Amino acid sequence: MPNPETRQFIERMGLAMDRLGLNRTFGRIFGLLMVSDEPMSLDEMVERLHVSKASVSTNARACEEFGLARRVGVRGDRRDYYEISPRAFEQVTTKRVAALHAMAGLAAEGLQAVGEEPSAARERLTEMLDFYLFMGEQVEELLERWREVKG
Repeated sequence: MPNPETRQFIERMGLAMDRLGLNRTFGRIFGLLMVSDEPMSLDEMVERLHVSKASVSTNARACEEFGLARRVGVRGDRRDYYEISPRAFEQVTTKRVAALHAMAGLAAEGLQAVGEEPSAARERLTEMLDFYLFMGEQVEELLERWREVKG
């Protein structure tokens, strides 16, 4: 059983993810996996978090899809286990860069849709395009610097 500080960390991670618009159980699973030295089965997560197996299963898969966790096997056990993905934060940020570029693409589409004439819509869409292009480029540069530092 985790100590009170670990339980508090797990709960606070759930709240932090909730504030980011993600499911609180998603955040609690992420927090639990962050402090676990070994891969965890869904049953172990259910026992530690006191939530339904369906919720744990759904949110563990979401952590996997998000790039924070990965499913692994444990020798002699046919159940699925989860652990934090290697370079998880880098993977998530790389996905965010793709989302920034996708938003820039949508802004460019919007600019085509409103035409060349000056308008408030065109100004908003230009600002949107400039913002997402800038952010995408900056985050890509930061990722490169991170990779250089971490090797």
